[in-house]
Amino acid sequence: MRQEKTKALTDGTAAMLLAQMAGVEQYAPMVQYLLRSMQAGGELALKLVEHMITDAEAYLSAGEAAGVVRPSRNRPARTRYLAYQATGSMLLWFTLHGADVPAEEFAALFRRYVEELALPALELFTEGLLVDRSMLDEYLMYVPDPPPAGDPDRTAG
Repeated sequence: MRQEKTKALTDGTAAMLLAQMAGVEQYAPMVQYLLRSMQAGGELALKLVEHMITDAEAYLSAGEAAGVVRPSRNRPARTRYLAYQATGSMLLWFTLHGADVPAEEFAALFRRYVEELALPALELFTEGLLVDRSMLDEYLMYVPDPPPAGDPDRTAG
């Protein structure tokens, strides 16, 4: 997954994205395992999510270096937010639409999930949501400077 996500965030072409979407079913077993692990909770789920966040930070960094991903004021915090958003929305979607289907049916369900969310996700990530940055500017004036990377006391709040 890390290799494919790195490719997606360093290539940045529509052809690569469409090729990955065409073969999305190949990732279904990993996604089903991920879902079941997160639903079970506990130490395994925590370690799995932390591992995903570490991987995501690496491919987002590669995307920044390739000029495909915008730099962040706080890459670790942005990475954690994106991982929580992605896994949380995935857990909710599959809980509502049949996370317990047999493995042989899960690939089709996973394709439906990807097709349902691809447009809004791409739109949000490429065009943004808000029409201006006034909320961000006000927030930045309100909070102290973003914490340096690796400062757990200041990133937790």
